[in-house]
Amino acid sequence: MRRFLLTLLSCVTILAPISMGGTVSHDIASLHKWGPYSKDYYGISHIRDLSSGIQVEFCLVAGQYRRNFKVPCALWESGVHPWRVSADMKHICYRHDIEWKDQVYIDATWHVMDDDKVLLETKCVNNTDLVQNINLQLAVRKAGGVEGQWVPELKEDKGWFSVKYPEVNATYCVIWDYPLSEVRTWNCARLEELMPAKVHDHVRKNMKGDFKGHFTANFLRPVVLRPQSDTTLWQLIVCLDRDTQAPDPQQLNQNRLLQAEQSDKGKGLRDSTIQITPLGVQLLQATMLTNVVYPIDAFGEPIRHFCPGKHWDSLYTWDCGFIGWGMSEIDPLRGYEIIRQYTTTPEEEAPFVHHGTPLATQILAIGDVWERNGCDEAQLKEIYPRLKRFYDYMTGPRFRRKSGLLETWNLFYNSGGWDDYPPQWTLRPQEELRSRTLPMVSTSYYIRCAKILRLLAAHMASGSKCKDRSAYTADIKQFDADIKDMSAGIVANAWDAQTGWFGYVQHDQEERPTGIYRTDEGVNFNMGLDGVTPLVAGITDEAQTAVLLGHIFTEGDLWSPCGITAVSQKAPYYSIDGYWNGTVWMPHQMILWKTMLDLGLPERARQIADTALANWERECEDSYNCYEHFMIETGRGGGWCNFSGLSSPIINWHNAYHKPGTVSTGFGTLVTGATWAEDMSSVQLTLEFDKDLTGKEVAVIACLASGPKTILVKATKKPLTLKF
Repeated sequence: MRRFLLTLLSCVTILAPISMGGTVSHDIASLHKWGPYSKDYYGISHIRDLSSGIQVEFCLVAGQYRRNFKVPCALWESGVHPWRVSADMKHICYRHDIEWKDQVYIDATWHVMDDDKVLLETKCVNNTDLVQNINLQLAVRKAGGVEGQWVPELKEDKGWFSVKYPEVNATYCVIWDYPLSEVRTWNCARLEELMPAKVHDHVRKNMKGDFKGHFTANFLRPVVLRPQSDTTLWQLIVCLDRDTQAPDPQQLNQNRLLQAEQSDKGKGLRDSTIQITPLGVQLLQATMLTNVVYPIDAFGEPIRHFCPGKHWDSLYTWDCGFIGWGMSEIDPLRGYEIIRQYTTTPEEEAPFVHHGTPLATQILAIGDVWERNGCDEAQLKEIYPRLKRFYDYMTGPRFRRKSGLLETWNLFYNSGGWDDYPPQWTLRPQEELRSRTLPMVSTSYYIRCAKILRLLAAHMASGSKCKDRSAYTADIKQFDADIKDMSAGIVANAWDAQTGWFGYVQHDQEERPTGIYRTDEGVNFNMGLDGVTPLVAGITDEAQTAVLLGHIFTEGDLWSPCGITAVSQKAPYYSIDGYWNGTVWMPHQMILWKTMLDLGLPERARQIADTALANWERECEDSYNCYEHFMIETGRGGGWCNFSGLSSPIINWHNAYHKPGTVSTGFGTLVTGATWAEDMSSVQLTLEFDKDLTGKEVAVIACLASGPKTILVKATKKPLTLKF
């Protein structure tokens, strides 16, 4: 193996997060100046000033010399896969397909050395029996901002170039030591549009496109790969003060061997601590950590934001609850920040940050996220009033009808995130009828949210240092009343004993329930996930619970070889080619998994998790992609290729059963303390329970060093100590 080594910086530097400096910010403050923030390309970006909305983006364009340029576009399936990313996001690796599958590829790892430097390690691999010629281009552009110019002041010499943008108070220098190279400029807004047209322009250095943007790139070519060999090249990106001269590459190279030795030693130490994980989990973690974009506007502030996928780079309320939930398994603080990002304080006009399905998944996630953060009481005291503000708005008079049911159609067309769910889809163009026909998911999930907040309030009120006990007591009374009112609306009006499903409830002009919404043929229109959501609320009687569990776990009904589908396969409106109808997604399965633990059914919980993990791993092993859903007819993944939002429960399930040090409970069980043995062989938990569970059996899972262990325990009124 040949290695072209530029330099490795030997010092270990603490990366300083950047902050807006205000008292109320919706940015993810733990992120650093360098990160995969581009909305358009896979690579790395540098944010000099967070308030500017401007970033300087770098991406690696690889290809076969004099054949093609493979632009790492993040907006469609471009043959680039987020491959491996460290939890601290200092080491970001992408797999670039040159010849599928694993024949010729490049693993490009961006090592964040400090706030001003990034080292790009490019490992080029040839697993064929033929010689391969590769080309590499490290391209840079200024992105964002509404004024100024995109053409930089360019300087270049052998082995380096620098660019200086008028609106960015810095100079960016790219350094390499591969001898066969030159510098090119690309006058275009989109590399993926101009580069393919210029593959065979072998002489020109200034490529002319639409002149609506500008990229500067070095061009390393050809990189010759002998049969069954690999080669590693290194490049260094340095952010310098505007008046600082570009560094001399020779000076950097003087210490390259020492720096390489120290870096390799450090890498070895890092690798020795990495737990072996399945490829599918590795790819999903990488996808979650690279699905972060900047700038997104939140209350006039440009922020960094973890999105479901760069194809959808804006705010998504319900998706990001799951992202924060999953992220807490990777980086607990960052998971908390994502949950917090969507909540507000009384100083802000909006009760929460809203876009999309108005389900408070942030509340559903908070118990696990808080436990992953060490049951930090200060953190809970901060987030509780923000979550209650979200809850109060969504269950208040604007959305709660006289029947006790919630109607959120005027906020968004989608009640449960399921775009083409049959009754919802049918009602969408019928605005007047829709306003009087209410689903189960909104009311059911907010009943569960009320119970979660009630449990948190009871915990905080019981603290010896609590100064707001009367306020928490008042909150508990409010939650009791809300739960009673909303539950009555479902129990009295929605159960269809004939079919064994809860239905959409129709109302008259006076908001009085008039019956269950049915098809023209008289069939309950809610034979699907929405029809079982009262189970999540914990308001079904024993007979109803048995019937709903039958629907969920009977193959050919809601259960399939891929897991729980959105629409019963027995329904006359079931389809094999829908987006949600006929497919299996992860988010509501996550909620049902937690519900199984509430019901004391750990075997059913394990069935959900194991099925999801097996299907996920099989697809990732084959395609290297993280898809949105699985199609029941084929078992194959589909939808966006680098998706993390609603697929993030895969991380939760993997850790629950395979990562020692993980505790999992239902929604009605709050872990308020966990003391682990150093070798993860045992744990002592302190548990508190929602009062509706008192005397009932619930399941608690602890993943020990020896594997997962489940205990069924009777919920008590007082805190309970449990030893594994």
